[in-house]
Formats: sequence, structure tokens, C-alpha cells
Amino acid sequence: MNQRVQSQPHQREAQVKRYRLAVDKGKPQGVSKIFIGVDLHKIQWHITIRTQEVELFNGSIPGKWDALKKLLERYPGCQKQGVYEAGYFGFWLYDRLTAQGVDCVVTPPSLVPQEYGNYVKTDRRDSRKLAHLLAKGLLKRVWVPTPQQRYERQVIRRRKQLIADRVRTQNRIKAELRFYGIDLPAPTGQWSRAYFENLQRLQFGNQWMQESFTRLLEEYQFLTDQIQKQTKLLRSLSETPVYEERMKILRTMPGMGLVSSMEYLLELQDLERFRRGTQLPAYVGLTPSQYSSGEKLRMGRITGIGKNDLRGTLVEVAWRLIAKDPAMHEKYERIKARAGSKRAIIAIARTALLRTRRMLLDRQPYVVGLAA
Repeated sequence: MNQRVQSQPHQREAQVKRYRLAVDKGKPQGVSKIFIGVDLHKIQWHITIRTQEVELFNGSIPGKWDALKKLLERYPGCQKQGVYEAGYFGFWLYDRLTAQGVDCVVTPPSLVPQEYGNYVKTDRRDSRKLAHLLAKGLLKRVWVPTPQQRYERQVIRRRKQLIADRVRTQNRIKAELRFYGIDLPAPTGQWSRAYFENLQRLQFGNQWMQESFTRLLEEYQFLTDQIQKQTKLLRSLSETPVYEERMKILRTMPGMGLVSSMEYLLELQDLERFRRGTQLPAYVGLTPSQYSSGEKLRMGRITGIGKNDLRGTLVEVAWRLIAKDPAMHEKYERIKARAGSKRAIIAIARTALLRTRRMLLDRQPYVVGLAA
């Protein structure tokens, strides 16, 4: 019995050698399906290739598609499934792998199972873990939009980036005024034209400082012009056949304007992929966390996963909605009395999200005063 137990590692090593020798000769007999774990970095990618039972390859290659394609060509006739983590590298590698016949999984890093107590992290271990979890079917997939959907989505994301850049420039200008003791109270949000003209009239009494401050004002004006151009581009996109009808339906809800409606459509795209209504709030991150143990059950804050920007937009819509829809206002006040204003407005945002889903699926406008 001991001899049989001791011989198992040797049998496995012999099996691995046979697999690798067959692969090196270009004839991977007995290898019907392989699992590919890819750990991506700018210079090098670390790759692990394995079957259900054994590891066939573990090593680094140049961080280029041609190098990965050449490696995969060593496994002709095999069914291939690959995985990499969502993030900085986007979805272009997904497109390339899919075009090569590889069933590609893009997995969210936050949902990759972790080993408790394991504090060693290397690229070799990461790719090996991805390939192992993929072979066991333990990885979640993110939804991958089509290239066209990604291009269109960038319109709203670029607008948000420009707004964030303008806010940083506003903060630099306010810091400059504070540093030199200039008391010129700024309005909240976007500055009015009158306030900006007051900034342009400021005199520092020094050529070098005046020119330097002018650069800041020019940067603010440039970003404002860019935001207006991007908003115009967003409006043109909303008038295309893909979005026009859905835009009109969404804007029947009080509080949903051009920008919020298009952000909703561009970030979520096809709502039919959410088979149950509860899946959509979970995807956006508007579902409360839950702790249950034995007879104890405690509902906590929202999970906060998913679409951060869209979640913030829905909360803004919710504030406008309760001001214009008596039924939603009554629901807000009822929840506020029991759980507080923060949880109440989140509940309204979640209700608005579910209502918009039903509106788009049924192609029906919003009904004010309808009990939710």
C-alpha cells in the first residue's frame, strides 16, 4: 500500500513529461483541452498552461500578442479556454483570443478566490492560480461589450474625465487665491461667467505672477470649451437609431436628462441580459450587504461594487425624482423615518433603476404618482 502511495507522484511526473514531450514535438496526444492563465504586465506576461490534471507550461513571454499567439500554436487541435483579470489592459486581448477560437474569460480581480493566510504574491503564482481556478470552473466572468459599444461608451467617459480635470483646475485656482490672501468667495459647482470675469480682472502687480495665473485661467476656459464639445457629441450620439427611442422613454422620468440618460444606456447597454430584476441593482452596486450567522441577520451598507459613476448619477436622479413625484417622495419619507435619509435615498435610487429597466423592456413611459 505504501509503495502504491509513494509511486503516485512518480506516475504524475512521468505523465507530465509525456505531455510536454508530445507538445515539444508538436503532437500533443491525449491533450484535448487546455486552460491558459495570463498575468498581464507592461513588459512581460506570465503564462500558465495546464490540463485538468497537470501543468504543461509556466513561464514568461514578451508582453505582446504575437508572442502569446506563437505559444498557443504549439497546441493545435486542442480546445482552449483562457483567462486574464479585468482592468488596465481592457478587452483588446479578449478580442484577439476569441478570434483565435479561444473561449476567453475576463474575470474581476475582486472576485478571484483568495487563499487565507497566503501572503506570497508573484506573477508565476498569479498565472498558475488563474489557470487552476479556470480549470475548476471557479471564476466569474465580466460582461464584455462589443468594440462598437466600447467606442460609444467612451463619449460619456471622456466627458467625465474632462469635468474631473476642470475641477482640479478650479481647485488650483482657489488654492492660488488662498495662498496670496485674495478673498473672492467661489460659487459651488461650475463657475458662472460673471465670477470667471472677476478672476480675469484680478491684478497681482507682478508680471511673472500675472502671466502664470493667466495660464490657469486659460486652462479652465479650454476645459470648459472641451466639455461643451463633448456634450454636443453626446447629444449627436443620442439621436442615432441605436439610442433615440430608449432616450425618449428614459427622459419621461423626472430627473433624467440627456447626460444621465445616455450614461445609463452606454454603461448598461442591453438590459435583457439581466434576466431577473434583482440582478441589475447588484450589478450597479445598489444592493445592501448582508451578514447572517445562525439566528442573526444584519443588513449593512450597499456593496459598492460595479458601476461607481452610474451609481452616483442614479442617486442624483433620485433627489430630483422625490421633488417631482409625490409617490416617490412619500416612499422616501417613510423609509427616512425608519432608517435615515442616506438609506432612504439609496432605496429611491434602487427603485428608479428597477423602474427604468421595466420602462425600457416594456417600451412604456414613466407614470408619475404610481406607487412603487
